[in-house]
Parts: sequence; C-alpha cells; structure tokens
Amino acid sequence: MDPLVVATFAVVALLEIIVPLALGYWIVHKLGVPWRVFGLGALFFIAVQVVHTPLVLVTQAPVYLALLPMGTTAAVAVLAVYLGLLAGLFEEVGRYIVYRYYFRRQKIPLTRENGLQFGAGWGGLESMIVALLVLSSMVTYILLTGDGGVLPLPDDPAVVAQVEALRSLTLLDILPGLAERMMTITLHIAWSLLVLAAVVYDRKALLALAVLWHAAVDAAAVYLSQTQGILVTEAAVFVFAVIGLWYILWEWRRMGARAAS
Repeated sequence: MDPLVVATFAVVALLEIIVPLALGYWIVHKLGVPWRVFGLGALFFIAVQVVHTPLVLVTQAPVYLALLPMGTTAAVAVLAVYLGLLAGLFEEVGRYIVYRYYFRRQKIPLTRENGLQFGAGWGGLESMIVALLVLSSMVTYILLTGDGGVLPLPDDPAVVAQVEALRSLTLLDILPGLAERMMTITLHIAWSLLVLAAVVYDRKALLALAVLWHAAVDAAAVYLSQTQGILVTEAAVFVFAVIGLWYILWEWRRMGARAAS
C-alpha cells in the first residue's frame, strides 16, 4: 500500500466536496442568491436520476449485446450515443421543466444568477456523490493492499489480478478524476444557463441544443474511455469544458444586457 495514493484519494474526495460548496458560498455572498437555489439544483438532480439511472442499468447490457453483431468498436460507439442521448434528454428536459413550471410557480426569478446557482447545485451534488465513490475506492485500496493483508482473499486468479491492479495505482490514475469533476461542474452550469435561455427567450431550439451538447459530451466520454484511455478522454472533456466556460461568460453578458434594457 502506497501512503501517497491513499492521501491522493482522500484529497481528491475532499476537494470534490469542498469546491462545489465553496462555489455555492461565493454565489450566495457575491451575487445574493440564496442557498435554496443551490439546494433545488441538487434536489432535482436526484429526482432526474431516480428515473434515469435505473433505466441505464436495465437497458445498457441488453442494448450492447444486441449491437455486438456490428463488431465491438461499432457496438461501443452506438451504445455511447444511446447513453449520451439518455443523459441529455433526462437532465436537460428535467432542467427545462423545473425552470418553466416549478420556478415560476414558486416565483423564483429566471435570472442569470439563479441559473448559475442552480447549475452549481446540480453539478455540485454529482461531484459530492462521486467523492463518496472515491472514498469507497480508497477503503477498498487500503483493505486489499495493506501490509499483511487486512482481508483474507480467495486463491482466485481474477482476485489476484484485481489486487495487483490496485497495487499498481499511481497518483496519475486518481488525479484526472478531480479535474473531470471540475470540468463537469463547469458544463452543468453552462447547460443550466442554456436551458434557462430556452425558457427566457422562449426558444425550444436552445433546449434541443442543450440536449445534443450534453449527449455529445457523455457519448465522447463513454466511447473514448473504452477505446483510447483516460488521458484522451479527459482531454476531450477539457475541450468541451472550455467551450462551456466561454458560453457561460457570453450568456452572462447577454442576459445582463437584456435585464438592463
């Protein structure tokens, strides 16, 4: 067991929790948006995943098996598009429904500030859930690679291979996950503002764009992680995140100008 690997697991998990909370705190104190909006983003993320996640779990394997006659690479590509579209449809249409009906019913203003905080809560909770998974992986790493063997393991080649894979982990295997969370939060804020724009400007084409953009990111991540490895995958997500950051700044100015007019 490498203590640096354990420490990296812990730091990554901690930052995946602290960063979204710090972002929410900054929005509260800098822009005057209440924590309630952050909480609504987190709450409706859960509401969407209650339906989305079971659907993925039930259909992913059958869809992949049905596609296998096309060849492994083609099957992975089509499956990636399928999973991406599911994510885009559930999450972006979910955001649209919340803005159009819940926000208006609760008299929550459809402002850029609220869109920013809502996206921070949505992507922030996802980051915190991933942090719990990172902590779970840390515990598994400690139990299976600790000196003397903390857990008795069966004499199974598959188990031995798994333990050896864990022992070979380095900092570079863990740190990209933190970068991915920060990039994903950026994208969730961008998508939240884009869907907000669809409601504010009454342009459903912007909702369709948000669905397709989200689907493209998820499909690329699924396909590249299976075929090209983690570094190429994170590089692709980084490009999408840079586009997302540009859009946040552009839409922020556009909505600000509209509010001032």
